[in-house]
Amino acid sequence: MKLILTMLILALSYSAFADTVAWNAQELNRVYKINKKIELQHDGETFILPKNSYFELIEKSKLSMIKVHLHKYSISNCPSRELETDLELIQVDQPDNIKTSVGVNLTKECRVEIFIDMKEYQTTSFFN
Repeated sequence: MKLILTMLILALSYSAFADTVAWNAQELNRVYKINKKIELQHDGETFILPKNSYFELIEKSKLSMIKVHLHKYSISNCPSRELETDLELIQVDQPDNIKTSVGVNLTKECRVEIFIDMKEYQTTSFFN
């Protein structure tokens, strides 16, 4: 009985991640939807990227000197094309209950930059 319960819990937790796309599997010019709310800060004010917002991946690069991959996305629901936020660490839940995080900030022209550690590039993202 304990084994069946454990198997059921594992199946349910993995099904919650079934729709998510790993960072390394994302493709340029594709549109992705975030599955969590992201809060960013600017001059003491909070800017929220709401859950289910759409992001188009417009650039991918590898920043070897700081050992991260950088993804840049265009977003459509931006309140100001002049707004820039601070870099925030955002937690990304994984199916194996390991917690990872990425750096996220908003730049002018409604671009979201996400910095992913090279060691975590194959992990689950917060995009569907």
